[in-house]
Amino acid sequence: MTSAALRRVLEGVLIAVFLVAIALPLAGKLLPREGSFALTENRRPAPFPTVRLTGPGWGWSLTSFPARFERWWNDSFAFRWYMIRAHSVAKLALGASPSAKAVVGSEGFLYYAADDSLDYFRAVKPFTAADLERWRLDLERRQRWLAERGIRYLVVVAPNKETIYPEHMPAALHPVRSESRLDQLLRHLAARSSVEVLDLRAPLLEAKRRERVYHRTDTHWNDAGAHVAAAALLARLHAWFPEIPATPLPGAFAIRAGPGGDLARMLALEDRFPEAYVEWRPDAPDPSRKLDPGSLPRGLEVHECPTCAGPVVFMQQDSFNTALAPFIASRVRRLVRVDGTRLAEPLIERERPAVVVQQFVERMLTCDDLRCAR
Repeated sequence: MTSAALRRVLEGVLIAVFLVAIALPLAGKLLPREGSFALTENRRPAPFPTVRLTGPGWGWSLTSFPARFERWWNDSFAFRWYMIRAHSVAKLALGASPSAKAVVGSEGFLYYAADDSLDYFRAVKPFTAADLERWRLDLERRQRWLAERGIRYLVVVAPNKETIYPEHMPAALHPVRSESRLDQLLRHLAARSSVEVLDLRAPLLEAKRRERVYHRTDTHWNDAGAHVAAAALLARLHAWFPEIPATPLPGAFAIRAGPGGDLARMLALEDRFPEAYVEWRPDAPDPSRKLDPGSLPRGLEVHECPTCAGPVVFMQQDSFNTALAPFIASRVRRLVRVDGTRLAEPLIERERPAVVVQQFVERMLTCDDLRCAR
């Protein structure tokens, strides 16, 4: 075979391989059992886009169809998980982070990198005076609206994992200044406002000397960290409402080995980054119960404890409250939970709580104010 003929054969093989590769996702969608996998980004997959030719919004449904179809296809094409995994393995082999949304640290630690988290950790964009005033005014508006209805207001900030475990972050990402946006906000509020903020950094830093308080492969605190947060929150609530116990129910921690958490799933490397889950084991059965969601307004979660005393506690929450809420639910008569950073005024009016606890993760401080729900 001449060199020209050999070259034509090799080019034909390369073209065939390329065509097979780009056709595989479509072929997988046509199989009886689809080859796509669940999302790993802690969000719902984009739905298949619909088009309406009549009625309100029909024009928007046509003009936005291409972008909505692309989002659906990116989330649902077959063999998606395998491709993400192959990409992650290759990037790790080259010593690079497999995703712009995750940072690979030392000793098996993974960190969340999206939503300006790295800029926040490095403190490259401190609050301006105008920024601090926007935050103060937004928080005081919430406090004032609640106070008019006889409801107390408490802000609880869940620290970013890198705030509590900075030592496992890559050295190249070191902070450029010692004061964080949370430090700035706390100082500003202390000087100019009566809004109360529960700062959990000190108790978590103290507790980490005894046990790990955040997952290595997940952005959230584990049960040990949530227990620390619950103890601080209950102590504050007890000072306002003495009938609420000042400490969580007694129990102990246990370790359970399992695949990696949300950051490992984001990389499709749950097996490469396993997790030793620190889990709470109470000494007695949980006295609280979760009410049937079907009997409640949409988005509302309610826990009731028939043997507990005290007022109704309403929590505006993000995903950090998943581990925290059970510790609180077992100590208050009624705990009401709703996702989001915007004050759920109609639901609060309905429940008439004695206190609203506004819990959000520290990286939300990169927003203009607390109304920028992400």
